[in-house]
Amino acid sequence: MNIFTYLLENPDYILEKTFQHIYIFLISWSFAVITGIISGIFITREKNKKIGRIILVIIGITQSVPSIAVIALFFLFMGIGFITAAFALFLYSLVPIVFNTASGLISVDGNVKEAALGMGMTKKDILFKIEIPMAMPSVFSGIRNSAVINIATATVAATIGAGGLGVIIFTGLSHFNASMIFAGAVPVSFLALSIDLILGFLEKKFTSEGLKISEEG
Repeated sequence: MNIFTYLLENPDYILEKTFQHIYIFLISWSFAVITGIISGIFITREKNKKIGRIILVIIGITQSVPSIAVIALFFLFMGIGFITAAFALFLYSLVPIVFNTASGLISVDGNVKEAALGMGMTKKDILFKIEIPMAMPSVFSGIRNSAVINIATATVAATIGAGGLGVIIFTGLSHFNASMIFAGAVPVSFLALSIDLILGFLEKKFTSEGLKISEEG
């Protein structure tokens, strides 16, 4: 049996696992985006620098641990299922968003902020009208990296009963069936490429809009 035969014979099953994969990705990644951007902003504020360093170290440790180990660790404490996998994926995809958001905000020219203060802008105005728009390319880069990492790592979620395309891949591995492995791997690659292209389009739109806003501000 080749991959095309398998796809033609099992379209409903593959679609079911694809939707499961998308669902676990969207839930875990969406929370990572929100938490990551807020954390990136928080640790770059002058009054939070000390605690910010601690947060960066803790988050960095998460990325240094292999994804299967992160999921296995949460499995020991939280058991099997969707929530465990989603939480592990959330933490694993958090790192690039936090790091890129923080680095983007830190890289904003201090002279620009000083000039804005001199013009009477509040710190809140500077953050939303100058810092965030100027940091947007870096922020989006982190978001895109996080999305690709999340989609790829979500295949491992199948090992703890969270479903997704990883089920097909691991079933194929256990049966030494190359067609099943490719039937699971190809949709994962397609999803990763698709979300990267979509986010790339949004990045061009929002970064250009963001720069316009900062210039007008």
